[in-house]
Amino acid sequence: MFGPGLLHYTENNLPGMMAIHADWPIYPPGMGWKLALTTMANFPNGTSFYQIDDIDKCILFVDSDPGNLTDVYDYKNYHLAMWHEDLIELQEMSLIEGVRAISDFEFSMIKFKEIEKVFGPHNKYDRDGNLLLPLKNTEGELAESTYSRPIKHEDDEHHKTFAKVESTVSITPEGFRKVYEIVQELKFHEEIESLVMPFIEIKKYDAAVREASLFLESSIRKLHQTHLYGQRLIEFHIRDVIVKNRENFSSAIKNYRGELRTVFKFIRNDFAHNFKILTEDQCKSIVVRISNVYSEFKEVVHVYFDEKIED
Repeated sequence: MFGPGLLHYTENNLPGMMAIHADWPIYPPGMGWKLALTTMANFPNGTSFYQIDDIDKCILFVDSDPGNLTDVYDYKNYHLAMWHEDLIELQEMSLIEGVRAISDFEFSMIKFKEIEKVFGPHNKYDRDGNLLLPLKNTEGELAESTYSRPIKHEDDEHHKTFAKVESTVSITPEGFRKVYEIVQELKFHEEIESLVMPFIEIKKYDAAVREASLFLESSIRKLHQTHLYGQRLIEFHIRDVIVKNRENFSSAIKNYRGELRTVFKFIRNDFAHNFKILTEDQCKSIVVRISNVYSEFKEVVHVYFDEKIED
């Protein structure tokens, strides 16, 4: 199924369009290893990501063992999508583990063998080893279609542009240290900054995170004048956004929903019910995630709603 085009901004802040031919619950937020790494870091330290799909040089992951899920694509699960090239770069920098760069031939052979498994003992081949698949033509009649066996070229080993997930993917300790470095380059939204800096200055780091997440939730609740909270509030909010977008559930809205759900699940819920011991770097890293989602929320209000949140 042809999914929506993915509008993104590159590392140089230039607009671009990448089309992913899939109806996924979430898409990559953009391109570049820094964005990919910080997106992965939205999940708790130690999270393992399981591959569940691979289309258009983009891999879709879920944060739970797919064998334990009824529907791996259900948006109520927690997903992450990343480009092959970003995964390869992160692996080469030792910022993640679980990925191996492979050639176009190796990648094509993996896909070829997957198709072979689908038809199993009923496989038929031509004399060149190409698969002859029983598919229906445009008239609905059964006919054989050729699925070509990949051909290896001399320069394949010098062009390894595909990422193969060995088992699961996770951020390394060096990866999290790099996240903390990246965070130092970023700024909080001004409203978030004025709220959290007094807590950070007196080293009340968990209070800073708690206040920021509560501020995000309260802002969404105030917009809709509702007493809902948590995931129910998010679903109410997203449904209203879709209605105001003429019932078009775009890839941008899907990503926005995914970011909100991740922040509420792994930050808001955790800090609302627990006291946490954090370093200043860890605190700022978490607050930046909340701040980024709040900035997106403000943009959503600007684009889809006539009203503004009043103090």
